[in-house]
Amino acid sequence: MIEFTEARDLVLSAAKALPAELVSLPLALGRTLARDVMAREDIPPFTKATMDGFAVRAADLAAALPVELAVVEDLPAGRLARRGLRPGQAARIMTGAPLPEGADAVVMVEDTAPSAGGVVVRSAVRSGDNIGRAGEDLKKGEIALRRGAFIGPAEIGMLAAVNAPRVPVVRRPRVAVIATGDEIVEPGAQKSRGQIRNSNGWALTAQALRAGAEARYLGIARDRGAALAAKLRRARAADILVLSGGVSVGDHDLVKEELRASGVRPVFWRVRIKPGKPVFFGRRGRQLVFGLPGNPTSAMVTFRLFVEPALARMLGRDEPGAGSVRAVIAAAIDVKPGRTQFLRGLVVESGPVLKVAPYDDQRSGVLRSMVRSQVLIVVPADAGRLEAGREVGILFLDGRP
Repeated sequence: MIEFTEARDLVLSAAKALPAELVSLPLALGRTLARDVMAREDIPPFTKATMDGFAVRAADLAAALPVELAVVEDLPAGRLARRGLRPGQAARIMTGAPLPEGADAVVMVEDTAPSAGGVVVRSAVRSGDNIGRAGEDLKKGEIALRRGAFIGPAEIGMLAAVNAPRVPVVRRPRVAVIATGDEIVEPGAQKSRGQIRNSNGWALTAQALRAGAEARYLGIARDRGAALAAKLRRARAADILVLSGGVSVGDHDLVKEELRASGVRPVFWRVRIKPGKPVFFGRRGRQLVFGLPGNPTSAMVTFRLFVEPALARMLGRDEPGAGSVRAVIAAAIDVKPGRTQFLRGLVVESGPVLKVAPYDDQRSGVLRSMVRSQVLIVVPADAGRLEAGREVGILFLDGRP
């Protein structure tokens, strides 16, 4: 067995960033930016009104109020002023319209009243009030978004603002998932006594999709060499291959034998962690191959610990070390030392200090614990008892790094 940190470092050293591809702006949502994107012009490109009202010269309102100003122009959004403002003049203006030359503020419409000569202003403003200056968001040549950024709705808006209809994104990693074993059957299929439903294939595929991959579930490989070999051939084009089941000490050596026969070079097998000690990692050319335990929670936890960081590295994202997010435990925890443990846990207080507590059933076959837990609580291998209030590392289970 090797230690968790060593195993994780071996995985990350093997995972390489994937090449870039161009996609249209609507298809960039949820992707990872492959290159820095620069502003090609000032944003906004001109000084504009941020309120409906009247563009004015603030100096004209420095005397006693109210003040009557002559309205010389009407400026809806999108229209450029035909003239600048002189002393004693104002322009009716809508939100988003370019400010006329000479104006340096906008008086909100509710602070004015119409008059025979134009408009009566009842409230003073300072230079810069209710306007957005050219380049206040971004200056021309400034980096708008950096390489590795996850593209969400705000990033889509920024890409549109900097006129990027085609976006350079990292190619999605291709993940193939295979479940193994004679004892599992698919949802909807006839089940015999002694068999259970296959949850791993579907859960692991869903984890890969949520992590940003293109995931393909290849079905169940029965406990026969030819069946598994056929699945392994179908998975050759994937960047990552994930298998569940067949790698424990008590299992037949079918999975490991077939992996070797298909050209997979082992890197490690068994890690000093709980749950999930029997974890296999190997390489087939550039393909990363993970053999995860068959117990549902062990499979999902080890996917979170090893496969998700590899996907993040391939996508060019920052993946913090396990437990780099800190919290305190709400009640004492007693564990058997010797292995780094990842306890499924609940967030019991989310105030200034995040407080967590372990789920009450940590058995590796209890899938309900993954449904109800929000975090993994990282317990160091040398710990036997953690007192209430002690700081611990956590990993989120909702897709956050």
